[in-house]
Amino acid sequence: MWHKRDGMTDRETDTLGFKEKVRLYLNLGRFDAAEKLLKAAIAKEPPSADLHNMLGLTCHKQSKFPDALKEFRRAVAIDADFVEALLNLSVTLCDLSRYDEAKEAFSKMTLLEGPSKKMAPFVSSLLAEQHVKTAKMYEDAGLTGDAIQEYRKSLTLFESTPDVRLSLAKIYLRSGQDEKADKELEETGKKFPKSAEVITWRGIVNAKIGRKSQARSFFEKAQQIDPNSPIVESYLKISEDWLRP
Repeated sequence: MWHKRDGMTDRETDTLGFKEKVRLYLNLGRFDAAEKLLKAAIAKEPPSADLHNMLGLTCHKQSKFPDALKEFRRAVAIDADFVEALLNLSVTLCDLSRYDEAKEAFSKMTLLEGPSKKMAPFVSSLLAEQHVKTAKMYEDAGLTGDAIQEYRKSLTLFESTPDVRLSLAKIYLRSGQDEKADKELEETGKKFPKSAEVITWRGIVNAKIGRKSQARSFFEKAQQIDPNSPIVESYLKISEDWLRP
């Protein structure tokens, strides 16, 4: 989470010692003391985006996510350009499984940073992970189409995840979309050419499609990378007959 912003006003500079005391309480895990200080200050001081953001952080550290959300929203209402509060807001919305709102909050921050800025890897990976969790829930419920959409959303946010592409390929394979499965695995193989698991699954998909000689080649390649894999050894034994005319 994000604590401090640049460009504090003179009044904020005057209360720096107070804020450092609050941060000390946070670092020591004395969240109740930090929360008490912040609420007392908010009751006395003029509206302060910093104070509400810090109270939101205190609530978040105690897993009081709804309370944290309220404070981050108050911080943004006071200062719509408060980047840290927008980031904290987007992360807290993720914690509450409100992913569309999280993306909206983050998009506001990226507009402040400039149109050429990309989503921070931390936030994008967090959102991507939530899409994967949702995809698995849909998959377990037999909602294949919805699961595929969630895996796709995850890859749009954070594509450097071979396990997600592999999961997507498997669900394509199970639903009879063999060529799409092969395409996903091919793209994954380009980015992760030393992944024996990906290469093995390319062999499985090609075998299902009927391209047995190609499948055998993939199994042999996988064994070169992982010679001790019993799974690859099994597929090589199964595919021995494919070499006979």
